[in-house]
Amino acid sequence: MVRIIEYRDPVEGCPGFLVYDGTDCRLAAGGCRMKADLTADTLRTLSARMTLKQRVLGLNVDGAKCGIAYDPRGPRRAAVLRRFLDFLRQELRTRFSMGADMNTRFEELDAMAAELGIGSVKYAVRVAQHLSEHEFRARMALLDAPVGRLTVGRRRAGHALGHAALAAAAHAGYRPDRLSCALQGFGNLGRAAALALLERGVRITAVADEFGCVVDPRGLDIAHMLCLDQRRPIPSLLGDALRLPPEALFDLPADVLILAGPDNALTAEQAALLPVPVVAVGANCGLGPNAERLLADRGVLVVPDFIGGIGGSASMEALFGPQLTPEPRQVLDTVAGMLHELVDDILVGAHDQGLMPRQIAESIARSAVVSPGERPYGSSPYGTTTRPRGTRMAAITEARTKRGNR
Repeated sequence: MVRIIEYRDPVEGCPGFLVYDGTDCRLAAGGCRMKADLTADTLRTLSARMTLKQRVLGLNVDGAKCGIAYDPRGPRRAAVLRRFLDFLRQELRTRFSMGADMNTRFEELDAMAAELGIGSVKYAVRVAQHLSEHEFRARMALLDAPVGRLTVGRRRAGHALGHAALAAAAHAGYRPDRLSCALQGFGNLGRAAALALLERGVRITAVADEFGCVVDPRGLDIAHMLCLDQRRPIPSLLGDALRLPPEALFDLPADVLILAGPDNALTAEQAALLPVPVVAVGANCGLGPNAERLLADRGVLVVPDFIGGIGGSASMEALFGPQLTPEPRQVLDTVAGMLHELVDDILVGAHDQGLMPRQIAESIARSAVVSPGERPYGSSPYGTTTRPRGTRMAAITEARTKRGNR
């Protein structure tokens, strides 16, 4: 059952919304976005996508999404966001676990929550997970711990996306050290994905944003690019790379394409000619349904957006699921393991049943057993043990076959 909580800013008059996609579980999780034309319908769609992310991981968490319809470049942005969080105080203290989304940053949201006396935008996790204040703070502090060039908090979403791409490439027969990758988007998500690939020896040959595309078939100097201000346009980050228009990225051959930028980044026309065998989508709605279908019809492996963009949910399981507080690198390693197992299940199921990976992922989500009264985290079948390929999908298929034979 969907529940929508409406708000109107008392100073600017702009509307805001918190949308719960379900009301069963003791915890609901999702990001907060700020966009001038934001509507409740958009948040409703996004909250349903969040539910898919929770269910496919086997978590006892409902999906949610919130946001406020204000121009993020407006002069009173911080004040508007602060009042919105204050309005959500009771939800944040009891049921809603807030993350960052379009035009917001987690560090900013969490600092505001602390200033308002809420404690944290993740405080509801402490309540639902039955953690002491000390244990909750110890685990939350891991998000600020550096692992390589970035903190766990900045890495987690892109780390999941990068390993989703690696898992799909492995399924297609590619080794990381012989893999070439094109990357669309170099913000928080794209940079963290690039770092995950860099650690595995992947050659990133092209990176694009709205301002242009830089290309080097030998491999771009990603380590140098990660050291520079991410607000700079991509064409200004390297002096010796070939520069092309942004859309040229989709004409370049590579083994993997990662979409970490805007909605509907790839048109149907581009999908029909894309010279890449594996695509991993990280941005919400980063690939339209027509383009995804065209790629599937051409035999291109596509990791859908709610799988490639699952890092926030997966990292909460990695952070709060274990009985003992993990180390920072353990959090990222667990996220990586979860994505390799999950993507493997999805692609094995898609191959065996002749369906699109999205259809299999949605089937896994629909078949998930949820225990609303149990702890939100600690129940995922992924990232805990070494399992045979396709374990969960095989179990689901067997259960359906038995039901059909009754």
